Amino acid sequence: MTSKEKKIISTILVVWLAIFLIILLQRQEKTTYAVTLKDEIIETSADIQENVKISNAKKIDLDNIMKRNSVSIGYKEEITVEEEELEYITKYRNNEELYIGTTQIAQEGRNGTQAITIKKIYDENGNLVKEEQVSAVVVKASINKVIDIGTKKKEVKKVLVGSSGGLNFNMALNKPSGFSLEQFTKALTDSKDKYKTFQNNAKYFYYVEKQYNINGMFVAAVGIHESAWGTSRIARDKHNLFGYGAYDSNPYNGAYTFENYGESIDLVSRVFVKYYLNANGTKIYDGVIANGKYYSGNTLTAVNKKYASDKKWANGVYSHMQYLYNKLK
Repeated sequence: MTSKEKKIISTILVVWLAIFLIILLQRQEKTTYAVTLKDEIIETSADIQENVKISNAKKIDLDNIMKRNSVSIGYKEEITVEEEELEYITKYRNNEELYIGTTQIAQEGRNGTQAITIKKIYDENGNLVKEEQVSAVVVKASINKVIDIGTKKKEVKKVLVGSSGGLNFNMALNKPSGFSLEQFTKALTDSKDKYKTFQNNAKYFYYVEKQYNINGMFVAAVGIHESAWGTSRIARDKHNLFGYGAYDSNPYNGAYTFENYGESIDLVSRVFVKYYLNANGTKIYDGVIANGKYYSGNTLTAVNKKYASDKKWANGVYSHMQYLYNKLK
């Protein structure tokens, strides 16, 4: 063998030895890595198993807590949207050609529609325990009704025609009191009326009685009760003597705003006649048919069932009616 051939063989052996060492090192590295990885997997698996045990224990406790809370709280909320009629507003304007105490329709009103969002709360047995209006959005605008009221004086002797003898707690409220405009003014002129709100708007309680077959003294008594004789913030800021449109969660912002007290008196009177005081299908005024949605009867007790959550509301209103009636004896 020549020296050249020996050199070639030596070079090949060196290369193969180098390759062998590289392979051997790589196998050792992989084996070490695998063992290390296996150890980590074992440790991690044990941690997971322990954590699962802890998590399961916590889950059981949480389930029990939630179960107890469900029993103690026991309610479910439901949001619904209902479309309802949007009652028109009545505008009153003076007419010097008509006699005082008389009215004349200048423009008929038309109702619109509104979408009412209602939140209902049920107890654990599915019974409705609370219902609250959340918002109202106008879908179709209403058209105002315009009524002319007389300002021309009659040169005749004034005669009081009403009688306070018919007052009783169970009286029908969908019948006029029979009092004259002068009597309404007298009854509603009072030192309790700090801002003369009722005194200056007495004529509207008289007019709604004439137009809608409702006891105007009842409407006045409701206004006095709800607004504390016109001193409430809603009454002062919004010309709203009844808190109409207010809901429990945000009464001030929810309450309707009127341009004057006559509008609120007229609207609430129509609401009482249409929804509370007459059964569904009853002919009421101007060809309108009663809806009767909240009708339970035409007495204070009946109206109280759906109109006010305060169970003593009827008694409070009746005490104001007594006060007004007694001033006319």
